[in-house]
Amino acid sequence: MFRLSQLAIGSFCAIKMYIVCLLLLLASLVDGNKQLTIQEVLERVHRTPPALANVVARATNEVHLSKNGMSSRRMIVGGEETTIEAYPYQVAILYLNQQFCGGSIISDSWVLTAAHCLDFYPKNVDISIRSGSSSRSRGGSIHPIHYYHIHEEYSPTDYPRDVATIRVRYPFSAVTSQIVPLASREWISGNVTVTGWGKNSEGKIPDVLAKVVLPVVNRVTCNTSWDGLITDDMICAGDMGSDSCDGDSGGPAVQNGIQYGIVSWGGTICGTALPGVYTNIAHPAIRNFIEQTTMV
Repeated sequence: MFRLSQLAIGSFCAIKMYIVCLLLLLASLVDGNKQLTIQEVLERVHRTPPALANVVARATNEVHLSKNGMSSRRMIVGGEETTIEAYPYQVAILYLNQQFCGGSIISDSWVLTAAHCLDFYPKNVDISIRSGSSSRSRGGSIHPIHYYHIHEEYSPTDYPRDVATIRVRYPFSAVTSQIVPLASREWISGNVTVTGWGKNSEGKIPDVLAKVVLPVVNRVTCNTSWDGLITDDMICAGDMGSDSCDGDSGGPAVQNGIQYGIVSWGGTICGTALPGVYTNIAHPAIRNFIEQTTMV
């Protein structure tokens, strides 16, 4: 009788422990799959890379203090409105049907963007692509996605290998969209055009596509400006009064019709003469990733 009671009690405890563990597991799964709000996503995408925050803040502040009359708001600097007809490879990446990043069409079924746009690992069903429209909120065509790839060496702490590819379910229209060819070598000089829906000079998010023309900054100069943070998979552009910024993440940096860069990161204040930093598409680790995941 005593043994039976012990066995019964032991079995009860084991079952109870199993139930507790199961409940904890279910709770962790539910929490792990918690859907972020669009505001939480925007705050995450627009963050400064954590491991670079101190240097970025100090460098930005030093340059900012040396310039009179600079705004403290983050914005696209030196840009102007444009149309999707002028840049038909540009797309808006949507989370829960709201634009939060940019991207470019690199084949009839693939979009190129920045890894930091997707490093919260959203469900495929929550992401879609708007193409063929100058507006971030209407028009064009909406493409659900099959899946996406983030570079295996990407880190959300300091943005190395900041590249991702997205496969759409339905091909892009050749009438309203256009594929942008990718660079096989790094840009060296001249100007580069960046397009996107980043904040305007009033601190508001425009609905109409904008462009900004930026001077290329050589690697030595850029690395000096950023205290040695610039690696071979990064390239730079921008100057006092011209810069890409919040809202442009993942968008294309194009020179002579060829995409050389992806909007990655920059100063905590834009347009302060600190160069903006872009993912270097021509870098072997970046180019090989794109080819392996998309066959482009």
